[in-house]
Amino acid sequence: MLKDSISFILPRIKQNLIWPSWNQAGYLFVVKNQLRFIGTILTAVILLTFAPACNTAAGQAEPLIGAQISVLEKESWRDCEKYFNKLKKTGYNCIILRVFHNHKDRFHNLVKEEDRIQNREGVYFNTDQAPVISDILTPACKGAHRAGLKVFAWMTTLQANYARNSRPQVLSYDEKNGSIIEEENLLEPTAQENVNFLKKLFLDLAAYPIDGILLQDDLMLRHNQGFEKIDGSIIPNPKNLYQFTGKNQTQINFYKPLFHDWRQQQALTLQEIANTIFTTCRTLKPALLCAQNVHYELLYNNDWGRDWFACTPESLAASQADYLMVMAYQERIKRELELVTEGELSSTMLKIFENGLIYGKKKIIFKFETPSPMSSHKQKLKSVATLQETIRNVRKKGWRDLILTPCNNLEAADCLLGTYQ
Repeated sequence: MLKDSISFILPRIKQNLIWPSWNQAGYLFVVKNQLRFIGTILTAVILLTFAPACNTAAGQAEPLIGAQISVLEKESWRDCEKYFNKLKKTGYNCIILRVFHNHKDRFHNLVKEEDRIQNREGVYFNTDQAPVISDILTPACKGAHRAGLKVFAWMTTLQANYARNSRPQVLSYDEKNGSIIEEENLLEPTAQENVNFLKKLFLDLAAYPIDGILLQDDLMLRHNQGFEKIDGSIIPNPKNLYQFTGKNQTQINFYKPLFHDWRQQQALTLQEIANTIFTTCRTLKPALLCAQNVHYELLYNNDWGRDWFACTPESLAASQADYLMVMAYQERIKRELELVTEGELSSTMLKIFENGLIYGKKKIIFKFETPSPMSSHKQKLKSVATLQETIRNVRKKGWRDLILTPCNNLEAADCLLGTYQ
């Protein structure tokens, strides 16, 4: 394992180190992070090498079969607990419950009308760091635990400034007018005050009787996000990152070499924040299971993960999460990659599963999607067949854990068994 880890990491150290001449504008901000990069990668070697051995010594644990719930659709807690018991009988042993609420999200059905009016966004647990819509998490934990289910609290990160306090926001390049703008509600990940805010917020979450946390997939930066303003100058200069096109030469057409180095550093910074959240929560609750969402694109094409989301093999190798939950939503993948046949989809999914092996079967958990409630009955049956084929393929590659989402009702949850009522 040590040999495999080193062979995976060392070429990336060589690839990502840059040796600029000191008069090259825009390179100095990358150079200052190179020692940190090497330290992070060496830490990753240790984690990749020894973590699996510890898991093996502890024995083979029960596979995690999760139902991710975006909306509790039942009208009473009594009915919710009945649903939790049915999930357990169906074969699930864990729920992943959304505990954040963005402006356009559906409310959990148990939220009172007056609470919906008072707060259009916020969280579903008690904290003084954000508006509290309703404490859904306390009764959810009680009901789920009585049913024999673990509870993961699924929580947002860079979009968590629901109180709209004056905090540093992400700076983005605006292709429309070729200028740098400040995002309305996206916390700047390099600002220490934002990191401190997230630590306090997640400490309040970890104080609940939950078994784990899952970081929402907003802990990422788009290809035009994450600039810094230093002494009145924008670092790095967009002209050093992009080649432009269009009538006004403001639209991004091509990435220059410096862009890739910049994204690598951003990926490591974002992973450091995730690790800080995990460490903070574990100081309060050492046995807490920590997980983070991962876009499927990274396991399909490393460049896509780096360019589109600032996520790289090196940053994931440095993750201190117990689980990397890959959003391998088969219907979305088929649509986004314009796959025509089920055979093409099956081959693509097998490629993604194969590429996940480098991170270990005990760390990667694949998430698959249940049929859209808006689909026709015929389309739902076809989607269930596709889902079952996907589950068979991931089993063939040796994975025992899996998560289905959304599982807001028994109709969707039954897809685990290959049925759809």
